[in-house]
Amino acid sequence: MIVAGILVGCTNIDNLGGKKDSGPIREIGGEPQIPGETKIVENVPVDDGKVVNKEANNENIKEYLSIVKGNLKGSVKKVEDSVENNYTVGLGETLVFPLDNERAIKLTASPKNTNTKINLSNGKVSFRSVYQGQYVLSTYVDGSLNRKIAIAVIAKYDFSEREVYDVIMQNFESKSKDLENAVTLYKMMFPTGRYAKEVNYLFLKYAYDIKNTSLMSEALAGVKNDFSSYSDSEKATILRVAKLTNKDIFVPSETYKTSDSELKSALQEYVGNKGSLDKNDKVFIEKTKKETPETANTVAREKVRAVLDETVLTKVGSTSGTSPKTVKNTTSKTETNGESFYDKAMKNLNSNPRVAIENFKKSLSTEKIQDKKPEIYYNIASSYAKLGNKVEVTKYLRLLKQEFPNSEWVKRSEALTK
Repeated sequence: MIVAGILVGCTNIDNLGGKKDSGPIREIGGEPQIPGETKIVENVPVDDGKVVNKEANNENIKEYLSIVKGNLKGSVKKVEDSVENNYTVGLGETLVFPLDNERAIKLTASPKNTNTKINLSNGKVSFRSVYQGQYVLSTYVDGSLNRKIAIAVIAKYDFSEREVYDVIMQNFESKSKDLENAVTLYKMMFPTGRYAKEVNYLFLKYAYDIKNTSLMSEALAGVKNDFSSYSDSEKATILRVAKLTNKDIFVPSETYKTSDSELKSALQEYVGNKGSLDKNDKVFIEKTKKETPETANTVAREKVRAVLDETVLTKVGSTSGTSPKTVKNTTSKTETNGESFYDKAMKNLNSNPRVAIENFKKSLSTEKIQDKKPEIYYNIASSYAKLGNKVEVTKYLRLLKQEFPNSEWVKRSEALTK
């Protein structure tokens, strides 16, 4: 008897079954050892393979996850008696099919961010995955490729990616525990989805907000490989989570050169908590040691800038007892023409969205514009919408809703998603 077991690539969904039923069903996604699974047991009845038309909401998501969990716990099998080159099976069901006198089998193609469980015993293959997508198995005779078998793993509820993503966003905004189930299902149904990066971050931010270190560790694994693609604010949160969970992640060298105060502060905390420092860490520490808070020279420079801006700068560290005057404009100016990046972006907002985006981003990282941040997020999203970049539109609207949920710009942003 030849037995071959293959376990490939895993994602954050790693555990199943052994946890309490009262908890969320988020634990579904692993491929645990289920007693007796390698045996081909009786044929347990499964559904007819038809996709069910369901609305994506928290109730239906939990319902479908319960079905998948039941498939896994009960080792539900779909048994095929004939030798074919194409099969279809539901999420979490075990497909059992015969080989044509072939003695070895290997998984040769699968969607990114997925894993499978494959066994060959007594001329029959058992295959299972909780991730939707197309898989290819190659069979071999005497070490030579004989044929390829295509297996389609499908979800039995026809939720669209956008629908599940919208449920995740709603749960995130309300800080609902149902977000955990929605994220689990999203990863199962859309392992290579267009919103995967955003979903991974939302899960991490949710875990950070509720201070759940177990969830933070799980979520960190989903975002760390895409660190460079996140905004400065998101990078700061990722670094804080890495510090809280005592996990080391790869931080690109350009991040150490950031001028964003929030990211710089988070990076200082993260580096200060690391057990082993690399070259970038050491250079960064030395640099930050030399940097001091507001000094007399800094105040002098700010006063000169205030005159150039035709404003009166608030006195910093004054001991005279006099009341400081209000600052009219705290944005810094570009060295070339005296315009702030924000002003330059606004001038190009309608005529040149690419230039507007570039300057809005510079304004976010270099200028003191906290009060304008919601507007800038909206304008960046609006500019990307003009360029047809829906992914970036979604990203900046998400930042807007996350950081400023009560802003008037959130209401205005609804038009961009229609």
